[in-house]
Amino acid sequence: MVASKVDSNPDLKTKILAETIVPESGTYPVLLTKVEINGGETFSPVFFRKLLSPLIDDGDYTLAQLTSNISKSHRKLLQTGVFSDLSVTVQPDFYSGLPDVVDYNKEKSLPTKVIFDLSTIDLNLSEGWFNFNNEEYMNLRLNYLNNNFNGNAEMVKFDVDYNPYKPYDHLISNAKFLANLNNPAYKFLVDLTHLHQNNQSWQGAKESGAGGIMGLVHSGDNAWDVFTGVALMKRTITAAEELEDFETPQATVPQGEYLKTALISNLSYNKLAYVNELTKNFPSGGYTWSLSNEIASYQGNSSAFLKSAFSYSFFKSFFKNFVTTQLSADVGGIFSHDGTSIHHSDKFYLGGYDTFPGFAKNAVDTNGGTQFYKLQATTYTKLPHWLHPVPASFDANPLRLYATGLVGNVTDSNILDDERGAVSAGVGLRYFNNWARFDMGYYVSSRVGSDLGGVKDGLKFSLSIGGLST
Repeated sequence: MVASKVDSNPDLKTKILAETIVPESGTYPVLLTKVEINGGETFSPVFFRKLLSPLIDDGDYTLAQLTSNISKSHRKLLQTGVFSDLSVTVQPDFYSGLPDVVDYNKEKSLPTKVIFDLSTIDLNLSEGWFNFNNEEYMNLRLNYLNNNFNGNAEMVKFDVDYNPYKPYDHLISNAKFLANLNNPAYKFLVDLTHLHQNNQSWQGAKESGAGGIMGLVHSGDNAWDVFTGVALMKRTITAAEELEDFETPQATVPQGEYLKTALISNLSYNKLAYVNELTKNFPSGGYTWSLSNEIASYQGNSSAFLKSAFSYSFFKSFFKNFVTTQLSADVGGIFSHDGTSIHHSDKFYLGGYDTFPGFAKNAVDTNGGTQFYKLQATTYTKLPHWLHPVPASFDANPLRLYATGLVGNVTDSNILDDERGAVSAGVGLRYFNNWARFDMGYYVSSRVGSDLGGVKDGLKFSLSIGGLST
């Protein structure tokens, strides 16, 4: 009997039998004498015992049964998401004897051991980011991530987003806990948020809030991600203070406290390929989409509303990734059969460098809307080789020229009938790097009608610099 090593994405039964690990069929009797794990020393024995239970709960197998149970354990290990590399080796165990019991098998059982070789991802990360753009000035983001809390591959993450510069000052903190269930394809999520943010520039008010989400995440082995859960959020709206050299708009939202409860479901699918599969910071082809739904109600109001949003992006590259096109569409709506008044924080907004460049923050409609859409087309091209000579094999952090155009609208009426739609077009240069991101572009923007409210075209510039410690 020879050793059989299986790659990280196998049909284990087919591969082992094809390599003639034993000279007979899958009915050949095998006695599992030992399971060895190389790597993953920081995980608890309970963690491995739970994941390897299909394999270690018994020891007397046929070869077909053994390979089937190896495959089940292999799949469970992958579904935890904490292993960057995972291989399995099946070897004869000549140093372990057979138990002294009556054996009715036609063939004598073959002592066998299974060896798992594991490599983990970075289990503890601390990140810091300085982000600057010429609209909201500078903000600081700090993240801490522990992928092996309590030795059971439970994830704990803390995130802080801070901007001290008025009128865009905010402090948003987040804590997240994610734990594997017995089937690691299913995870239990608790996500807590606390925020103080100044909406002075577009609503003339300040907002604070606290709440969280709790539910189940299902990811499995493929590109699907599904979340179902409940949410609770308390918000407080107060008047914004007057600032020198800044004209505070009249408050457009009512002040007071609001409590919202909701049922939430999110469904997403990702089938993207990347220029560099290691950094994964620039797609070269494929598509991704997501659908989010929320059924919510406010305290003191017996009626409810449904909020849905759909997002889709498609990428296609030509001429050995010299040109990459992106088409994206976003649409959403809030529906209520009895005309429930919707809190401004639950409405849709467009405007700002990250959602609709060429318009000020949330300025496509500062009051928000119960319906929105955005359509965008972008073409990225490499710089000429004589100007930026980078071999394709080293294009891990692409530098691209781009041209983009987008149309969209936010409204409380029918988005197809509204006459205040927004249009923006721009060209620029963008650098894609996980730790240093750069974007500089020039935009020309307008509205469909004569109203130019919220337009803020011209030069747009953003820069993000980050650091990591493990």
